[in-house]
Amino acid sequence: MQKILMVVGSLRKDSFNKTVAEQISTQLVAQGAEVTFANIADLPLINQDIEFPAPSSVMTFREQVQAADGLWIVTPEYNEMIPGGLKNALDWLSRPTEAGVFGAPDFIMNKPVMLTGAGGKKAAQVGLAHLKTLLTFMGLKPNDNLGGLQIPTSAFMTGKFDLDSEQRAVITQQVTEYLA
Repeated sequence: MQKILMVVGSLRKDSFNKTVAEQISTQLVAQGAEVTFANIADLPLINQDIEFPAPSSVMTFREQVQAADGLWIVTPEYNEMIPGGLKNALDWLSRPTEAGVFGAPDFIMNKPVMLTGAGGKKAAQVGLAHLKTLLTFMGLKPNDNLGGLQIPTSAFMTGKFDLDSEQRAVITQQVTEYLA
């Protein structure tokens, strides 16, 4: 059984990307994976003054990442970049876990990551490409299949994002590829 940590880049309780992450999780669980959701909303802003010992929320997040076989990040893009909360979480993840030890912790090295994002007209593709570059720099192993989903205008009017058959197919393809 694969253990997958789901990280949602949006902090909004009923975000469209959380809806997407829940749909992905349902498919993963149906295929026999174990899915846990990280809570990045509780992480303080990265600050070397509080790095050692790390705050408990940071330690919990790191422990979740370490226990997972892989990560799945589902995120919107803000101004063609990843949201600040997600960048903050990744910054904490990339930092040493012990004083006097430099570099990213070994437990993130080559950890597989799948990337999906729901956004406007560009379907979060620009932000996902930036995220892939960042994760590669950090030492993680992002998949090349970036699952960009365009949110229809009606969803912004109703607050509800129902994935169409084409979008569900994108997710199914990613799930199949990730679990292979």
